[in-house]
Amino acid sequence: MIKNIIFDIGNVLMTFSPVTYYKEIFHDEALTEKVCQAIFSHDAWLKYDQGVLFMKDLYEIYHKEYPQYQTEIDIILKDWMKLMQPMEISFSLMQRLKKEGYHIYILSNISKDSADYLKANQPFFDWSDGCVLSYEEKIVKPDTRIYQILLKRYNLKAEECLFIDDNEKNIIAAKEMGIHGITLDQSDQIETYVNTYLEKTTC
Repeated sequence: MIKNIIFDIGNVLMTFSPVTYYKEIFHDEALTEKVCQAIFSHDAWLKYDQGVLFMKDLYEIYHKEYPQYQTEIDIILKDWMKLMQPMEISFSLMQRLKKEGYHIYILSNISKDSADYLKANQPFFDWSDGCVLSYEEKIVKPDTRIYQILLKRYNLKAEECLFIDDNEKNIIAAKEMGIHGITLDQSDQIETYVNTYLEKTTC
């Protein structure tokens, strides 16, 4: 029986679509795709989420590797957190599940800058019963150690947990730990996916 619902943040609670956001600023889709790929798919970004690199490091690394995009890089790094917008359907679902008696947790690859920004501007951390964030643990999904931290810290049984993430690799890793998982490939269908899964597991 599922008792705990675990939410990722990016593209589960908050939108994260850099190309969609920045093409409205750069007015050049091809350029936007190249720059966003250079920034957000770089290993440095993962280490930023891991808490082992900081914003000043990103400026240095990206300027050195992509001097042709220096202007665009500066624009993105200055205010990239603004591209994240609340996913109201997910917010409503989280609140409803909380009222129904489920325990709510957050498990996310996220930098300190981003976490601080969201804690100051969004309510979902206050709605949760606990969270495990990559920058604090210096571990990122899909490393199974981060799931172990969540289970141990909050004394959770894996088989009683349902994890929602937009990255299939992260869900596969969760399932290896015995945690139920949903890969959210259509963000507007989160309520349908979760309701269907909960109905199936309680039958």
